Amino acid sequence: MALVNFGAEGANLTIFGIPIEQYGDTDPAITIEDIEQRSTLKRGLGGTSLRMDNVTTPKRLTVNLMPDSAEVRQILAAARSGVDATFTFTQTGTNESHAGFDGILVNRNQVGRAGKTTVTDEQLVFEFADSEET
Repeated sequence: MALVNFGAEGANLTIFGIPIEQYGDTDPAITIEDIEQRSTLKRGLGGTSLRMDNVTTPKRLTVNLMPDSAEVRQILAAARSGVDATFTFTQTGTNESHAGFDGILVNRNQVGRAGKTTVTDEQLVFEFADSEET
């Protein structure tokens, strides 16, 4: 059994085509999750059931970046331009990959500044209408 490194140094993320490297200290720095159920099972009282599959696989991407990084400024500028967001993610050394299409920046979470000992990461939340994954 070989060890696989899932650390930030092997995380290959692009958003709006912008390569992301300046991750903050929030752990984990990247989360990718389904927004909706992939399928729904309807069970009847007579022992029958039916399956309803979602045609798309919408995703939510949350990324935590260093405050005042050039990547944050580029992402915010791209989001303001109105172009649809896309993302790709691969992990070096694994067969894992994700891609999201037709997305938007839905939230820039709290901006914690002027602290005595800490500041918050820039947390950006995207939602994508469809995706692919392996």
